Amino acid sequence: MLKSALLASAVFVAAALPASAQEVTIRLHSFSSPTALDHTMHLDRWAEAVEAESDGRIDVQVFPAMQLGGAPADLVQQLEDGVVDMIWTVSGFTPGRFTGTQGLELPFMHTGKSATMSPAAMEFIEANLAKEMEGIKVIAVHATDGALFHTKGCIASMDDLAGKQIRVSGKYIGEAVKALGGTPVGIALPGVYEATARGQVDGMLLNWAITKPYKFTEVTDCHTEPSLYQTMLMTLMSQDSYDAMPDDLKAVIDANSGIEYAKKMGEIWDSQTEPARNVAIEVGNEIVTLSPEELAKWKETVKPVYQMWADEMTERGYDGDALLASLLEITAKYGRE
Repeated sequence: MLKSALLASAVFVAAALPASAQEVTIRLHSFSSPTALDHTMHLDRWAEAVEAESDGRIDVQVFPAMQLGGAPADLVQQLEDGVVDMIWTVSGFTPGRFTGTQGLELPFMHTGKSATMSPAAMEFIEANLAKEMEGIKVIAVHATDGALFHTKGCIASMDDLAGKQIRVSGKYIGEAVKALGGTPVGIALPGVYEATARGQVDGMLLNWAITKPYKFTEVTDCHTEPSLYQTMLMTLMSQDSYDAMPDDLKAVIDANSGIEYAKKMGEIWDSQTEPARNVAIEVGNEIVTLSPEELAKWKETVKPVYQMWADEMTERGYDGDALLASLLEITAKYGRE
């Protein structure tokens, strides 16, 4: 009888405990280096903020550099299979999965600044890509600062690019490189330094900010401005993991998500552009700027890639032309160059 009474008492006490007694663990998996901007100024700080604002009820376990196994291309599958609760990835790493989002990476579709392109990306995704993001809680999709050619030998014209092998991170920017006369090569970010040093590629298309932590100025000697596009960096959470949380903890996640959070990340990324650019100058690298006439030629040459993307979106069940019109309208609103 005493045991029964104690058990009943324990059940009663447990039932009477407030929902705030619940604890949640979020496993966050990333391909990026723990010393890169992605962690030091975003993912690690996000984890700290969420833990603090939940009074420690949310435990965020951050696993950089694919510590839980697999390749960067596997991150989305790991999220969808429930192996992890959150991922940090790039839209082009999972071919065919985020085709709509990759529209934001079309050549010269960008605003040049992450602080303006990031809210443009969030607005476009929220307005148009619910189907693409089914099963996913978007924490933030924010842009890098502008991505440009970093090469061995200068590229000041399409003639200079002819035959050059250039590392790219996605399908459509690869198509743009082909249109301009180069050869796109897909290499995961951690392998780019070695591939360039060994001459396996002649250079890379990357944003300025990432060149500093990865020391890419050591294996290139010239940089071509203006930027060609901006890469979309995606912080994604499993919708199931989010839905399983109590409402007050969902509110903590929401407070560290969305368009304003993406804009905040954009401001951080923009703050890193000039320091990285200065490193290139300090080591004696050359920075060239396309002439207005050459830039106009490039913009005209890559236009067919826009329709290529729109046609693929139509094949996926969207109105591709309407989607392209929306993309042009939203990026213009935020200052497309």
